[in-house]
Amino acid sequence: TDNAIIEKYCYGNVASNCTSNNPNQPDGGLYRWDEAMQYVTDVGTRGICPAGFHIPTDSEFSTLESYLKDVGQTCAVTRSGAGCSTAGTKLKENGTSGFEGNVAGTVSGTGGSAYRTSEGWWWSSLELDAGNAYSRHLVSSETTVRRFPYSKVNGYSVRCIQDYP
Repeated sequence: TDNAIIEKYCYGNVASNCTSNNPNQPDGGLYRWDEAMQYVTDVGTRGICPAGFHIPTDSEFSTLESYLKDVGQTCAVTRSGAGCSTAGTKLKENGTSGFEGNVAGTVSGTGGSAYRTSEGWWWSSLELDAGNAYSRHLVSSETTVRRFPYSKVNGYSVRCIQDYP
């Protein structure tokens, strides 16, 4: 609920999995969409991001993916599923994009943790409907970036991006 406290989940309910000081796996917190957005549904809202930053829009993610795809590859903006071949590899840790997408797993709506080190999700600020919002999904064994609407009660990573004047 909206109580002015930023609430997050730590993978496996282990607090050290939420800190960037964990040298073995600096996951960071996993947030439900409403919490990440601070209960505002405006695309591009600040949400939990610091001043001068915002939760990325679906369009901003698409622009990044299109920029990172290799020449001759397709990257449909409105796709539902995998696409943007090789952009996923470039977004992962030690990729060439600087995004450093850590595959930190997820926390389900019921509180169970899964997929740490093999998959990672990042919320966009685009809501599909009352129960779902768009995210980006990387899988360690794939080169693509998945785009799907997922349940807003799942806990995913958040990547804040800087506002432009």
